[in-house]
Amino acid sequence: MHTEAMGGASTLLSLSGIHKHYPHGGSGVHALCGIDLQVGAGEMVAICGPSGHGKTALTNVIGLLEPPSSGRLLLDGVEAAGLGEAERAALRVRLIGPVYQCFTLIPGLTACDNVLLPLLLRRRLTRAERTDAQALATELLARVGLASHLHHRPARLDPGQCQRVAIARALVTRPRLVVADEPTSRLDGSALRMVLELWTACQREQGTAFVITTRDQRQLVRASRTLQLSDGRIGARQADLPRHYPRTASSYATRVGA
Repeated sequence: MHTEAMGGASTLLSLSGIHKHYPHGGSGVHALCGIDLQVGAGEMVAICGPSGHGKTALTNVIGLLEPPSSGRLLLDGVEAAGLGEAERAALRVRLIGPVYQCFTLIPGLTACDNVLLPLLLRRRLTRAERTDAQALATELLARVGLASHLHHRPARLDPGQCQRVAIARALVTRPRLVVADEPTSRLDGSALRMVLELWTACQREQGTAFVITTRDQRQLVRASRTLQLSDGRIGARQADLPRHYPRTASSYATRVGA
């Protein structure tokens, strides 16, 4: 039976009874305890909660970095919970744009080349495709306020700038789903506004869905839904917050196909 997510959008991501257990000491750590969650195309779901209550474990499972210990995970119609590491990696590269807390930028690459990297990992680009990809990476960096930092390596960037490079990199493949763990923790007000405007454009123009774990209350005004994660369980849904789209959200380049 076809399932629907909030707001009537077709379900892109579905978690049913997801548990995640990590061996540790005698009994181990039960990080996720029966998570049920559906996310539709174009939704932004913000998951809040204190540190140590399972937010990173949840993003690792949704982002296909780790398999759940049990439960079902459907992503774009693919049953992903039982996939092996290589299969998860292939699906992740095809569908997901991740933003990690630690940024994971390559020290020897410029900001522009770090953004390009997911496209280069997908396939060998022709010279024309490489030119288009560089133009797209340049535009994304400009959209997050880093037009003058294209050729800077991570060591020359401050933490907030590194975070914005990681956000641009997550969008360069035009993913179906962005999975982000505390993605705006290092951003000041101006940088945050630019990032949220870009995300809103992706939602509206491409149907990109976002699952974001955050303690940054500033983000919540753009979320379709806000949920609370505590002790590995998603609690009662908080009051939905209205979306506030910017008055203008110009399209960013779509030269490189997904």
